[in-house]
Amino acid sequence: MQRGLRTAAWVTVVVLGAACFWDPSPGSRYSEQQYVDLTDDDVVGVWVGHVSGATYTFAGDGTFEAAGVPTATFDDDAPFRIGGPIGPYRCRGSWHIATDRHLLVLDVISIRDERDAQPYAQPRGITFSATQWVSDPPDDPVKPLTLGLGADWMTEQ
Repeated sequence: MQRGLRTAAWVTVVVLGAACFWDPSPGSRYSEQQYVDLTDDDVVGVWVGHVSGATYTFAGDGTFEAAGVPTATFDDDAPFRIGGPIGPYRCRGSWHIATDRHLLVLDVISIRDERDAQPYAQPRGITFSATQWVSDPPDDPVKPLTLGLGADWMTEQ
């Protein structure tokens, strides 16, 4: 009799556990982040950083302006934060989509800190990867496109 009760209790735990952790909703069956081939129309607009809060404005003529760009954007070893010894920065320059169409390359012409000083003699380019969460069956609405760099990523505002 006790063995039957133990078996029934075990079956109850398994069934309740499965009921708690099994998600029957269709959107949860499959979801992954995939690279996205960019077009100029995808890029043009105002984008805001998730971690940094930086704001990038990409114009249709291939130029950009940015404000609040964190130190880590230019210092590979710096932690991703908005502040720093001489950050955040204002930047401007040009942008283009790389041959590998999921990469957005920014050619920085000018970097200025809050004291209006240029902290880098030769600014280097910045490359963002374009990705999007894709689910099967598809999400409704579709998840936003993101542009990522290191520990930060941004979405269009």
